[in-house]
Amino acid sequence: MDKAELLRQYPELKDQIDASPDLVTTGNVVTDKGTQFLQVTQVSDMEGGQFLFELQADGKLQNVGADNVFTPQTFESLGTEAAPMSGVCSRSSDSDHAKVHTASKAAVNQFSSATGPDGGNLACVWAVRNLVHNALNRWITRTDGTAVFAPELSQCFGASLDEGRVPAGGIVISPTSGSNIGHVGILGDATGDGSRLIYSNSSAAALWKQNFTLQSWRSRYVDTKHLNMMFFPLPFRTSAQPVA
Repeated sequence: MDKAELLRQYPELKDQIDASPDLVTTGNVVTDKGTQFLQVTQVSDMEGGQFLFELQADGKLQNVGADNVFTPQTFESLGTEAAPMSGVCSRSSDSDHAKVHTASKAAVNQFSSATGPDGGNLACVWAVRNLVHNALNRWITRTDGTAVFAPELSQCFGASLDEGRVPAGGIVISPTSGSNIGHVGILGDATGDGSRLIYSNSSAAALWKQNFTLQSWRSRYVDTKHLNMMFFPLPFRTSAQPVA
């Protein structure tokens, strides 16, 4: 179903999904273990996300969750697979950040997220974690959602750091919250102003891009969507073993 049909059948959706005008909205009814859900997917050139609603017996919708990827299986696994990664967490080395920054720049228009969630449409976290894995041979997260990844980072580092204290190769994240879809990217060199570059997945193109600056990110995710804008170094967990 397209957006017009979704809102015709479920007018209450209007205030429960992302209102950004550039998002393409589709939905379908899925059944999991005898329960029917309405799954709504929204994708723009910038970001993509999903909302999941349980279809009640009276025809009403019960909002059960949202993230960059949110399926009935995601809903069922909350508190298990979606739990923060284990192990003692600390800041990655300067050399690790430099490797990721170099890899991020080299990946522009080269690194495809087409094998990620929904063919790359819902792959912002997937792209970051796989790009970092390719550079460092270890995982910094196993989730594909900003609403899970952000708490993992907060658990490791506490509150968001000042942007100027996070080196190139570090993380900027605006986690999905409420009806607004968030995003995650890799920071470029610090500039001391809003021109600092940010690299991230382009959902519509399913391709790694240099597609934001600090200023444009803040305009979209903070000023327009009223989401948090958080800055973290790359995490290093003692239990995150390299892949042979």
